Amino acid sequence: MEDKKISEKESLEIITQMIQKTRRNVVDGNNFIYLGLSLMVLSLLTGIFTMLTENHWLAVVNMSLLMVWNICAWFIIRKAIQRNGASLSYTDNMLKITWDTVCGIGFAIPLMIMVGLLFSLGSYLNLLAHYWAVPLIQCILLIIGCLISSQLLGMKLAPMSGLLGASIPLVAFMVNFEVSPIFEFGCAMAVLTIVAAVTITAFGFFLKMKNLETA
Repeated sequence: MEDKKISEKESLEIITQMIQKTRRNVVDGNNFIYLGLSLMVLSLLTGIFTMLTENHWLAVVNMSLLMVWNICAWFIIRKAIQRNGASLSYTDNMLKITWDTVCGIGFAIPLMIMVGLLFSLGSYLNLLAHYWAVPLIQCILLIIGCLISSQLLGMKLAPMSGLLGASIPLVAFMVNFEVSPIFEFGCAMAVLTIVAAVTITAFGFFLKMKNLETA
């Protein structure tokens, strides 16, 4: 009987260890915090410089930087999910699919516009006028990614606190009634991507607190 009781106790310990290991396999909050902060700095600086210079080549550089950010985000999040080399749970798989999609589309959109720019020739100005769509799509993708991830991880709400941080460049955009497409792109970088950057950073903090509570 004693052996049976010890065996049951050991079984419970093994189950507990497996649960904790599964939790550790899930992306922790630090990854999102670092990615959000890097995107925040990137979007703010490049957005302001683009508005001040109104140089269309700077806008192309900005889109290239967004592509690099998406590659880094994909690598960091994917590596964090698979870091222990264990078989992925349903939650891990869904997180991986979500961020593969978010980062993949976030990489593809600016690449498509830049390739189109090279071959646009006569429609150069028309394509230029659509630069603003890049940070807009990036913003929407990241917010959707945070919302889906929060549901998968049992978090009721992914914070949208980035709206407050976007107020200053938004006012600057509204004051300038006749603006160039490049200025619009700079505003979109400074407004829309900051919204997503603060959202993903706040999501990281909430996820980190949740992980500490359940540890």
